[in-house]
Amino acid sequence: MKEVFAGIDFGGTRIKIALIFENKILVERNIEAASQQTFEERLADIALEIKDLLPGTDFKVSGIGFAFPGIVNFQTNVILSKYVKYPGAENIDLNAWATANFGVPLVIENDARAALIGEWKHGAGVGSSDLVLVTLGTGVGTGVLVNGVPLRGKNFIAGNLGGHTTINFEGNVCNCGNIGCVESESSTWVLTEIARKSPDFLSSKLSQVEVIDFKNLFQLSEAGDSLAIELKNRCLKVWALCVINLVHAYDPEKVIFGGGIMKSSHIILPYIKEMIDKHAWINSADVALIEAFQLESAGILGVYELFKQKYK
Repeated sequence: MKEVFAGIDFGGTRIKIALIFENKILVERNIEAASQQTFEERLADIALEIKDLLPGTDFKVSGIGFAFPGIVNFQTNVILSKYVKYPGAENIDLNAWATANFGVPLVIENDARAALIGEWKHGAGVGSSDLVLVTLGTGVGTGVLVNGVPLRGKNFIAGNLGGHTTINFEGNVCNCGNIGCVESESSTWVLTEIARKSPDFLSSKLSQVEVIDFKNLFQLSEAGDSLAIELKNRCLKVWALCVINLVHAYDPEKVIFGGGIMKSSHIILPYIKEMIDKHAWINSADVALIEAFQLESAGILGVYELFKQKYK
């Protein structure tokens, strides 16, 4: 009987499920996040999807890993923070779910930290022992590796809250409760609110799009739309200052950038490099700014590595 590992990465709009066999992804599938369902209902669907993905009766699941967008207790496999898409997710016994459905152990890790581990072992961070990973897009996620050890801390928040550090002490209250967070100043969920407050909004082509996201923001910026240019520059500055804070805090060899927005890495990374040269205690030559290699699979590869570490 061949054993496969089932990895699940909970994205903002999609959930990715993959089976790993002999260190490589064997098969994968994306399903809707379907946040109108309860977390318990979505877990039932995920169990069915995993069983459907098994390529034959000679394969069985030997372990399960969740890359989850929140704070989790890696030791006990408990979700610690409330997740807006699935209210009550923190009350579900994930160990019991894995045992009931597959009779196997489970590991859960914060999605950014899991992506960091995936890049460290299989991607842009191979061979390095001091890394910071930043994911940009719907939110701003971060993960940190120091001396070859992922930071977690007493309450499992160490290195994960780069997107919830205060970047504007006169800013709005973030959905996390903090003031002027990197996320609340520069992520997808706040773009429309910021744009609509501008007196130039109605004359901007941003007012004609259904959803203001970074894809159309960068496209309209390149087309010369003045409000799009203003918002793009605002986000670039916030991200750069966030990275400078992370570099000052953790002194990494590399900062790895992930997220769908990295299709515009030719704009983002040179800007951040320039800001480091202007404002950081080190030069940009002292820290490599690189795009993630495993843009789609880092989180799943990360929980796979963590599962092997936890249950070896």
